[in-house]
Amino acid sequence: MDPIWLVLLLPVAAGSGWLAARYRNVARGKDTSGLPATTAYFKSLNFLLTEQHDKALDVLVQALEEQDEDLEIQLALGGLFRRRGEIERATQLHQALIARAGLSPEHKGQVLFELANDYYKAGLLDRSENLLLEAAGRKELLEPSLHLLVQIYESEKEWKSAIGVAGRLDKLTGGDLRVVIAQYHCELAEREVSAGNYPLAQAEVAEALVLDPSCARARILEGRLQALSGNHLDAVGSWNGLVGDHPEMLCEVVHLVKSSSSALGSLSLFRGFLDRAIAATGDERLKLILVDHLAATGSEQEAEKVLLKLVNEAASLPALHRLLKFRELDTADSQISADYRLLRHVTGKSLSDRTGYECRFCGFQGRSLHWQCPGCRSWNTTSARPFSAILN
Repeated sequence: MDPIWLVLLLPVAAGSGWLAARYRNVARGKDTSGLPATTAYFKSLNFLLTEQHDKALDVLVQALEEQDEDLEIQLALGGLFRRRGEIERATQLHQALIARAGLSPEHKGQVLFELANDYYKAGLLDRSENLLLEAAGRKELLEPSLHLLVQIYESEKEWKSAIGVAGRLDKLTGGDLRVVIAQYHCELAEREVSAGNYPLAQAEVAEALVLDPSCARARILEGRLQALSGNHLDAVGSWNGLVGDHPEMLCEVVHLVKSSSSALGSLSLFRGFLDRAIAATGDERLKLILVDHLAATGSEQEAEKVLLKLVNEAASLPALHRLLKFRELDTADSQISADYRLLRHVTGKSLSDRTGYECRFCGFQGRSLHWQCPGCRSWNTTSARPFSAILN
């Protein structure tokens, strides 16, 4: 728990309690010198200063219960419970507020929004969605309600609903959500591809490119759809377009280019792509794929030269791992061959623990590319890490 909330709430609670008590006592003709809320304030503050945050909060709750007519403090307390992870406690508090008689429409909207946040944190997405749709009817709650609705629709993979809400939010805030909405269209395109509905998938890709003409994912999907339709040369052309716009994505399409080149019976087409991609990026992974291509086409000596250059100039551990394999196969001495196998085992073990991708926002690491980071839920923030070659 962040104790700063207690520091802020305690004096407010004490002051509110004193005013409420004074008002009641004046109305009853009683002495107003007693300040029980102030006593609670100092008691809670003492717990806070001695790092006993839970006890400080309990005293605060008790003090607030004695003047529960203060809605703003109750809402702040509910938010504090939710931040502490006490979702059930926050939910109960907000449900009790909703049940109050005479709650103004403005205050009801505020409580509905807080309760929607409780349900969202509890994973009750349908309940949260319903409350947010109601809270969004109030102008002051429209923007935060739409933000949370977008998160809900993303979690539920309701991409069409996400497109609609994000479009409203984009118009409301003037923010550039077009890049994110393009990703939603790509999600729908992926779904249609899996279902074999290629024309529908192409329509979604076209929508994505209208929103974000430089969308790498849409360009990759465009090439995939062309290849699935048998237009392999056009597909390779689409993927070649990434060389100038998104060179960081070339490793993600290299195997697609290889497949289409094979379908066309043109090894030179694939080699040309590799040469352009390596010239544009210098990516070690692409150089290792070139090594595999050379070895597969009978150019072992050229492949070994590429590996030696990588080892000497870049101290590349993946290249050393591959080079040891070449040397193991070349030697006739069983002992030397065994030594190479041992060294290759060691380098392979070192490399196998490396993850391939990392989010530049939250640092989430994984072995595959995620267009939306599983950690922070940001779009287009995951990129390949060094030494992420897939080892044979």
